[in-house]
Amino acid sequence: MQRLLPVYYVLVLLVSLLAACATPSSSSTPKPPLTLQGDTLSGRLLFSRDDGIWLWEGRTARRLINPPVTQPAFNPTGNQIACIVLHAGASDLVITDTAGAILAQLTRNEPAAPPGSIERVYNAKWAFYPTWLPDGSGVLVSAQPAPPVGDPPADAPLAIMRYDVNGRQQVVFSDANAHLGRSVVLPSGDVIVVRTPLGSDGRQQLFRISNNQATPLPGAPTPAYDPTLSPDGTWLVFAVGIDGGSDLYAMPASGGSPIRLTDIGSARSPAFAPDGKTLAFLAIPTGGRGFDLYLAEVTTAGDTLQLGTPRRLSTDFAINADGGLTWAR
Repeated sequence: MQRLLPVYYVLVLLVSLLAACATPSSSSTPKPPLTLQGDTLSGRLLFSRDDGIWLWEGRTARRLINPPVTQPAFNPTGNQIACIVLHAGASDLVITDTAGAILAQLTRNEPAAPPGSIERVYNAKWAFYPTWLPDGSGVLVSAQPAPPVGDPPADAPLAIMRYDVNGRQQVVFSDANAHLGRSVVLPSGDVIVVRTPLGSDGRQQLFRISNNQATPLPGAPTPAYDPTLSPDGTWLVFAVGIDGGSDLYAMPASGGSPIRLTDIGSARSPAFAPDGKTLAFLAIPTGGRGFDLYLAEVTTAGDTLQLGTPRRLSTDFAINADGGLTWAR
């Protein structure tokens, strides 16, 4: 029997299998800090690589949390981090402090059954893409509400689940015909989410969940993914798949005409600075060996958002684009 995983989780599963014996508190020796050349980065920026979660602050980068942890997200005050711990065939949502020490484990998706056993397959679940609620009371994730069923076993579609820091959990929205992925929460409480129809060719769409109804975000191109929200809640920036690559677009969070921001061909994973004046994103430079970090100044005027000339901040750093970026003061 073989568990039927969505295609876009195959890479995540391979990484988790390689790191199955590691934990966030692994005692492996951290790499020495790397000095960034040029711009000084304001605030604190987190990103993921195969060797864990890294923190960039000022002009230095250092590993903050050892593998197999990925997809970090600062809470609204910047004093806690939600992130995903990868296991063999499962993943969990945990909360850490800013030094990387675990404060709480909000899911228990890894079963006690040994890796590779059919018992483990039928009792394991996945969680991905944490995003904090604006008041910091809980975290939304893309997760399985129940273990796989059937013969051969197949995962249920990923739903948007809420996990409160006090332990309460609930399904926010589920769709029997699609996986629900990375999400952002608007000031109104509505949720913008990446929806991928089951059996599709991976053409992710941006949907808005409001009053327990999900509808396509007006004006958003397809495929679109990696949404992020400006600090004032007015602008949505996201990646759009174009000719086998991707570039960044912006549009009012309420919907409207999309504005192309980059013309790099590989831009992904945008994140606003806390003051909204700078946008960080990942892209593969010409001749590069993986994703590097870029910064660009943001200017807004009325219903227009524009970026200044992007500045490359790292060289051949091989950042995990699906791990996203998160920026705090």
